[in-house]
Amino acid sequence: MAERTTRSLTLVRHVRWKLHVVGRHDAASSPFLTSSWRASSAQDRADALACLAQDARNRVLPRVSGSAFALATRLRRAARDHDEAAGPFAVEADETADPVVQMRAAVLLAHAALRGDCWANT
Repeated sequence: MAERTTRSLTLVRHVRWKLHVVGRHDAASSPFLTSSWRASSAQDRADALACLAQDARNRVLPRVSGSAFALATRLRRAARDHDEAAGPFAVEADETADPVVQMRAAVLLAHAALRGDCWANT
């Protein structure tokens, strides 16, 4: 996996910031996050998802339905099952994936990672 870029880390910060400011429900439908994810490269989105999945690997995801939840669940499990000796957890870049679904999965992963912290009720 390539080094995480400034852009992918910025995506992670945007998701966490939006969660803090408006909560999970509004963050998942944020025009700001949607446009940020759409404007990003597939690799940057994949790196951001890997970072968030790694943070949420041992946490419980919020119960929702849909493709974003399915993606978040798959990534969280993959991060949990990842062998740390093999190197950092990575997500394969997918040019055909829907950036909005990825962004909503990112919000779910970030929310799960923050549960138990001071932002647990967002």
